[in-house]
Amino acid sequence: MRSGERDDVRGGPADASRTRRVTVYAGSSTRSPADLVALAADLGRGIAARGWTLVYGGARIGLMGALADAALDVGGRVEGVILDTFAQVAHARLHELETVGDMRSRKAGLAHRGDAFVVLPGGYGTLEELSEILVERQLDLHRKPLVLVNHRGFWDPLLRLLDRQVEEGLLSVPNRALPLVVASADDAVCAIARDFDSPPPAPRAPRVSKIG
Repeated sequence: MRSGERDDVRGGPADASRTRRVTVYAGSSTRSPADLVALAADLGRGIAARGWTLVYGGARIGLMGALADAALDVGGRVEGVILDTFAQVAHARLHELETVGDMRSRKAGLAHRGDAFVVLPGGYGTLEELSEILVERQLDLHRKPLVLVNHRGFWDPLLRLLDRQVEEGLLSVPNRALPLVVASADDAVCAIARDFDSPPPAPRAPRVSKIG
């Protein structure tokens, strides 16, 4: 790992001596309603106000664009990772923009940079990113917080599905609690701050796999 390079998503807690990075997953649709655009802007301002770096998908449109614009407008640092086929909608004012050739690299770039993750409303891509981070957390490949912003009950159907998975014995109760569900951008920022201020968890004993 080069000096100053960010931790892998599978790594341990970030070095407290450097600026924290918060990766935000959100939709890029230009048809997003005004209240969701305002939600994204509130989150961008909140992240910047804490002195954290915002990491996101690099677009200038939809919730993504509102998120980045708001953080930049109050002096925050913003970094993006975007697919090369979406270069035409890339944000022009970012401090750093990485262009990659495939979705796996894009998701990895966003995940590797984050010390915490926030999920805003979005479409298929946002669902995929949310699922991947949760699976890696379930497998103890990282211990970074994931905050789900349930504005206007947007994620209620997903939360009901998780409850059904628990009822059917497909998901454990502790793993059901992995996403931290909040109602607003301010609540999301406060939840991340609490995690960042907490002492790092004690190392876990290595897992022993038994065959047969």
